[in-house]
Amino acid sequence: MRDFISKIAFLLVVAIVWELIRLTGRYPELLFPGIGSIARTFWMERADLLDKTLFSLRIIGIGLLMAISLAMLATIISMSGKVFAEIVSNLMAIMHPLPGIAILPVAILWFGIGVRAILFVIVFSALWPLINHFYTGFRSIPVNQLEVGKNLGLVGWELALKVMLPASFPHILSGLRTGWARAWQASVAAELVFGAAGGQGGLGWHLYKKRFMMETPGVFAGMLIIVLIGIAVEYLIFAGIENRTVRKWKTIIN
Repeated sequence: MRDFISKIAFLLVVAIVWELIRLTGRYPELLFPGIGSIARTFWMERADLLDKTLFSLRIIGIGLLMAISLAMLATIISMSGKVFAEIVSNLMAIMHPLPGIAILPVAILWFGIGVRAILFVIVFSALWPLINHFYTGFRSIPVNQLEVGKNLGLVGWELALKVMLPASFPHILSGLRTGWARAWQASVAAELVFGAAGGQGGLGWHLYKKRFMMETPGVFAGMLIIVLIGIAVEYLIFAGIENRTVRKWKTIIN
């Protein structure tokens, strides 16, 4: 919680510095809107911003769940034998460095301009870091922990849930953090490039429209929501999970 408060305090400092720079008059309002203009736009368009935010979170949640499922399947397959492990490793080496936005032309050709194309980009962007962390986590499990579990009579799913999952959970949590960040970036970037079909879209679509209409305060209002959601998810969700699991387990072990 302290880290969360410090990030909010940092944003307030940035806002004060921003306003001081604006008051110098060196930059036009169109390019450098004041905090008051951004706040008024935020309040006046709160219903639309809420709708766009919920749309983004919904589509990112769906895409992230799909990516997690595929990553788990790929990890299980890679653990089945050396040949499968090499195939998955080669795929990661090829696909992981490729930015999700780079496959947008393919997504448009296959799925058209709309939600399915954005989902495809989200899944592609989040999948490879998830596989990388999941695979690394399960491969780094100490052999002695597996042996202890087997000696206690744990086999199959019991061994996986009670020994393998806790041992690899730090890597899994890191993968989820990276996957979430990649999914969020991919959603906004995809909508910024081609907008959204049928008038539907999330915060990326909101930024796209406001930029097109030169409504700069609306652009910064949308950016502020993206930043606040990122901070909230990191420090209220992921940090909370880490405190209740990884750090707690380390304290018990020590």
